[in-house]
Amino acid sequence: MLRSGSLHFKRFTFTFLVASRRNYSSMIRLAEKSKTQSFTKAFPPDERVPEPSIAWDETKWDLTHKPRQLKSGAFSWVLPEKRDQYKLLTVSRPALNDLGLPDSEEHDNEFFRIVSGQAYNDNPTAQEREYPTPYSQCYAGWQFGSFAGQLGDGRVVNLFEIDNHDNTSKYEIQLKGSGKTPFSRFADGKAVVRSSVREYVISESLHALGIPTTRALAIVTLPHTWAQRYAAENCAITTRFAPSWIRIGTFDLYRWRGDRKGMRTLSDFVISDVFGGKEAVLNNFNNQEPEFAKIVKEEWDEEKFGEFSIYDLMYLEIVVRNAKTVSQWQAYGFLNGVLNTDNTSVLGLSIDFGPFAIMDKFDPDFTSNSEDHTLRYSHRNTPGAVFWSLTRLGEDMAELIGAGPTILSDPHFTEEGIKKEWENQIVTRATAVIELAAILFEHIVTKEYGQLLMKRLGLSSYEEADEQLLLDPLRDMLQKTKLDYNNFFVQLQEAYLKEIDNEGIRSLAESITKSNEDNIVEELEKWLQIYVERLNKHGYEDVDLERRNISSKVNPLFLPRNWIFDEVIQKLADDPSDNRYLKKLEKMAFNPFDPLRWGHDLKDTEAKWLSTSDQVSMLQCSCSS
Repeated sequence: MLRSGSLHFKRFTFTFLVASRRNYSSMIRLAEKSKTQSFTKAFPPDERVPEPSIAWDETKWDLTHKPRQLKSGAFSWVLPEKRDQYKLLTVSRPALNDLGLPDSEEHDNEFFRIVSGQAYNDNPTAQEREYPTPYSQCYAGWQFGSFAGQLGDGRVVNLFEIDNHDNTSKYEIQLKGSGKTPFSRFADGKAVVRSSVREYVISESLHALGIPTTRALAIVTLPHTWAQRYAAENCAITTRFAPSWIRIGTFDLYRWRGDRKGMRTLSDFVISDVFGGKEAVLNNFNNQEPEFAKIVKEEWDEEKFGEFSIYDLMYLEIVVRNAKTVSQWQAYGFLNGVLNTDNTSVLGLSIDFGPFAIMDKFDPDFTSNSEDHTLRYSHRNTPGAVFWSLTRLGEDMAELIGAGPTILSDPHFTEEGIKKEWENQIVTRATAVIELAAILFEHIVTKEYGQLLMKRLGLSSYEEADEQLLLDPLRDMLQKTKLDYNNFFVQLQEAYLKEIDNEGIRSLAESITKSNEDNIVEELEKWLQIYVERLNKHGYEDVDLERRNISSKVNPLFLPRNWIFDEVIQKLADDPSDNRYLKKLEKMAFNPFDPLRWGHDLKDTEAKWLSTSDQVSMLQCSCSS
């Protein structure tokens, strides 16, 4: 009943051959790349550490590494802490290639000095002294529904920006787990190997799926550095990169401080440096789907509120980006575990991974965070949690999105503030923008989630009626049968359905469920009848070939589950010098559609990781990292 892998072999071989012909002549070593810093040029520093040179002065430790409240400034100059010993554990080849770095970096000592932090605190060379001085960002945030005040990069230093492989964009490189900063609060500035491996792998895995995410370049272990979590755990540093690390919490900081000019400076920076300028923001808004434009026309009272300002469009851009990312999380069963404003990206990136999980079985009430007792960040509540944070952003920007083009251009508004007679107008308009954002967010999440689910089923079109007729029954069936969520789509993809009859549907249901329980088989059989009818309506000439051509591009053959992470992390704990299982996990997670890239090693382990077991499914994690 299930199809062989011959079709996949042809497709994946072609992919491999194309990839192997890439021209790497333009690759430049990280040590030789031009290094810049846009953020530190645009914003004022911590007033107590006004010059980068202070960070290099070991006598100023209390200013640069001791937790404290910043009275002003968007960042503080900070060097990584000195550690006794470093060891490179792994490097992501896809990340190297996307950054325009050669594969040989894995064996390059200068690369190792940068990603370990040694370039900044272990007799830096003259060339390394020319690198921009690292810094840590200050931001605030709402956590679990309550405002937490100043947060910031408590164990992160931002190094510099570099161009990507074709010089079309910049990425900001940072080290996580590099020691205390002024924003460490009560923490130790460290990251343990366990959480570092999890973040490194999931970042690159989500990227391979096509989900917007921050990226991970390398992990360096610190053999002589320990942190107390559940027990004493060995520490590590992860090198991460993203086009921007600005988050909603950055806006929370300026609202908390009552810094109107700072809020406008931040917004202008996001428009110009993060989104590519006013024209790019306007084009993105105008180029949305027709239904988007229709909703805007119906819901926005232009006669009452006037045209959109650039700040309205910036806010809506952030909403749209996050909505699209959430729709993909939902379709693949990914849960972040903690969706506070300080880890909600303005670019809509998956960011700051803690107690995340890939959902093994479909359960709307599943939360990957063992401390999330109210299910605030469960699968069902994830879209609402993200928009809750986006609402806080709207409140942060209330003056800017409430003012509208006319008041924004008034010198009094810019220099002195809000006139009494403007107050009601600004509040009313800001509320209208946020309400429009809510409607657009719900529309995008619903439609894009539905479209992706339909593709996972091998159907190219999505109609509103499909929600009630096909997708609601699908979710109901998956919840009742407790089938493996992601593997179900792969099994369905590989099934023969051309001219299938009722007996064949029953046989298929039995082969997928592998169950002797009639109620489980019947639940799937009932849904398969609906699915086959929908396929017939679609009118495919070759139903198996055409739906497989669609679904194979979006159905990963492997996803990293929590129990697999636990196994790999335990192998590293047993023997820190043996990273074979981590490298095997990389091959599978970084190439989820292409088994030819998984290698010939540890095939028994590969087969085990592709299997399912009730004993290890739906594992949760804590926020400890």
